[in-house]
Amino acid sequence: MFIELVDALRCPVPHEESWLVVAAERMEARHIVEGTLGCPVCRASYPIHRGVVDFRRTRAGASPARTAESRVERDESSDLEQAMRLAAFLGLSDAAGFAVLAGAWGTRASALRGLVETPLVLVDPPDAFEGEPGISVLRTDGPLPLAAGAARAMAIDGPGAERVASAVRATRVKGRVVGPTTVLLPTGVRELARDEELWVAEREALDSPLVALHVRRRA
Repeated sequence: MFIELVDALRCPVPHEESWLVVAAERMEARHIVEGTLGCPVCRASYPIHRGVVDFRRTRAGASPARTAESRVERDESSDLEQAMRLAAFLGLSDAAGFAVLAGAWGTRASALRGLVETPLVLVDPPDAFEGEPGISVLRTDGPLPLAAGAARAMAIDGPGAERVASAVRATRVKGRVVGPTTVLLPTGVRELARDEELWVAEREALDSPLVALHVRRRA
C-alpha cells in the first residue's frame, strides 16, 4: 500500500469520520508491505500484509471478488487493448491522485499500470492479488473505506447498492466513473457515453446547503 493513501482511508465502522493511524513494520520505497492501520475513534485495527490492507470485519469469510469476477468479461488475448480503453475512459493522463478498480477490474491493473503513472487502488480483486509499488490492495466486506471525493476516478462492477453508492461518494467531483451495463447508472453521476458493454459517467457536483439570507433594515 502506498503511504500517501493513508490520508484517504477511513474506518468502515459506522461512527464519526476520522483519519486512520498507520504503524509500518516494513516498507519498500514508499510502499507499506507489513504493518497495521488503527482507528483512533473505535480502536479497531486493520492488518497490512504483503501490501494488502484487510478491512473485513469478518475476515474468515470469502472475498466479494469471487462473485464480482463474472461481472466484467475478460479476454486474455486483449488485456492491453482493454487496459488502453479503460485508461481513456477513466481519464488517466497523469500521475495526480489515484484511481480505484473495484472487483474484477483489478485483473486489468498490471496492464493498466504499464500504460499510466496514476497510482491504482484495487478493492477486492481476485484472491491472488498482492500490493506492490504503485498498486495498493484493499479487502472489504462492505462500503469502500475511502473518504468522500478521495479518488480521481473509479471503475465499479457492483455488487450491491450500498457499495456502488460508496464508490460514487469516494469519487471527486467531475471525476470519471466507469461501470458495466449490467450495473444501473447510480445516483450522483451524469452519463457521458455508453456502448453494449460499458457506460462512462462524470461525478456530479455536490449539493450545497441552503444559506439563509437576512435583510438588515435601517432604524
